Amino acid sequence: MAPKPPTAVTRPPISDSSLVYVPEDVVEGYQERIETGIDWTLIELGAQHHRRKAINREAIPTITFSDGLINKINRGYLKGFLDDTSCINLDQQWEQILPATLWDNEKFATEEGKILFNGINCLTDDLIKLIYKAVVTGNRDTLWSELKMAEVLRVNNEKITELDVGLLEFKKLVSLNLCGNYIMDIEPNFIPPTLRALELQANHISNINSFVESLPHHLIYIGLAKNLLTDESVDAFSRLPFNLTVLDLSDNDIYHLDPLLDALVRLPNLTSLYLVGNPCSVCATYARLILMVLPRLKWLDSRQVLPTDRSLEPYEAHPDDLRSSYFYFTVFRVMSAPQPPKPEKGATTAFHVELELPLLDVERRKFLLYRRYESLTEILAPPEEEEVEKAISTVLRPSTKALSTIKGIDVDEASSNASNVYDHLVTKSSRVINNFTTFESNKIQWAKVMNFQEPTVKIFCPDLIALRNTFRSVITVNLVYSIVYAKSGKTEKKSSHALKMPTEQRVVLASIKCTLRNPDWTQPSQHFHWDDSLGTDEAIHWGDRDLAVIQYTQAPVKVVKGKPEADPATSSRQLPPENLTCHFGFGIETIRAS
Repeated sequence: MAPKPPTAVTRPPISDSSLVYVPEDVVEGYQERIETGIDWTLIELGAQHHRRKAINREAIPTITFSDGLINKINRGYLKGFLDDTSCINLDQQWEQILPATLWDNEKFATEEGKILFNGINCLTDDLIKLIYKAVVTGNRDTLWSELKMAEVLRVNNEKITELDVGLLEFKKLVSLNLCGNYIMDIEPNFIPPTLRALELQANHISNINSFVESLPHHLIYIGLAKNLLTDESVDAFSRLPFNLTVLDLSDNDIYHLDPLLDALVRLPNLTSLYLVGNPCSVCATYARLILMVLPRLKWLDSRQVLPTDRSLEPYEAHPDDLRSSYFYFTVFRVMSAPQPPKPEKGATTAFHVELELPLLDVERRKFLLYRRYESLTEILAPPEEEEVEKAISTVLRPSTKALSTIKGIDVDEASSNASNVYDHLVTKSSRVINNFTTFESNKIQWAKVMNFQEPTVKIFCPDLIALRNTFRSVITVNLVYSIVYAKSGKTEKKSSHALKMPTEQRVVLASIKCTLRNPDWTQPSQHFHWDDSLGTDEAIHWGDRDLAVIQYTQAPVKVVKGKPEADPATSSRQLPPENLTCHFGFGIETIRAS
């Protein structure tokens, strides 16, 4: 029996997509307008600050490696042992100053302070042992000599702009960490020939052509994450040292995967690759194509490659799958929302979830190609009769305070009841014009456990940069209760002053912030948990755990005799929580091995 032909895949045309189309008459500065108003993560805000420094290189003073080394020493406890002008001798430094400094940091520093302290005093491994040798000999020069024989050196976050001959004084250097500096290029003559690991993360490197062929032949690790690498620099990767086993290119701006793999296939010993955070890492065929082209790869983006991750059959990626993917958002469930009051006759109530995805919003992008960001929301002038209708509406729909007075209920006591959130309904205004899209789930009736259509939102994304950047932002998800009133009957009398009842009112029950992370190729989506007992609007990232598999039931969970009772935290079948709880998922659609 002949095998079934593969199912035809319908792919939207990329060339006609509004997410990548730029008209000829576009108003200058449109990209800045599109990225205005984005709620970036703290990590991304820091990265943007670092990238802006690269644009304004003229404002950065020249600081050599030797200058940076001295600066790092002067900020740590090593300074007291190397300072020839100090009136405190080595024994006093060792027996009094150093113990007091370490004790003060351990007992009184905040967690952030401890991280900063350790970062300043991590110049090399076993620094205390090096200091002790100098104390024993009573000679400060011994400490300098021992330091220059160190195999590990970390001169990170010192604003270094260039290397100098001082680096060659470290004769046995095996691992060099220059992360978090302002290095744009490396002078080949200043690279120690003994190096086996070179960390250059978070610098200003846009191309490695000038030094790639001067790297030591036995280099096995090079870290170039969080730099300014683009497609223009990928050819140079084919000339990296033959023995290289680990290459970190994460969080750069490499867009096209094919040319990059053409270069990396020439590195026969490469076993670990980091590409997460590049635009190419969110294309639909990312992991599947990499694992086919690089069969020796054992680790991809810190995840071990398993035999099941590779395709058994030869695979040829469709060109569009290298340039696009689908973004999707899923509401797994909403539980224990306050039960709303019974609506008046003819009115219908519903719950739904809504969110904005500004970087993936075609309508918003089209608007900002020509208009200012401040004009995204426009308000029409009110009609003349609006004030009359507002007064009548106030009479017919008394406030919570008025209702409480009429019924003899203490308003403060009533406000403590969770269901009173429904007393704060707001009329949906027809005068507000939003030039952007609010993505909404399907609307459902109240239940203890509310399940929504999956996926809730699915967006075709031919702009890999916009998709990558979406996962560098904070997405706010709103849980909304709405009530729609029946329209007036035809038999009712009409007059010029007749009250126009609101057609729809709504209230936001919860506004939840989800801080997204880079997609993980081994997981279909990243999951978030939020409940109102957390005391914050920030949802918890659920890590590697899967919220989708948990089943909730209102029936008592049966315990089989002779078997231990399941742990509620790990059991896949649980009773719903008593407080308002929401479970969400964000992911991209990827083509997996078959």
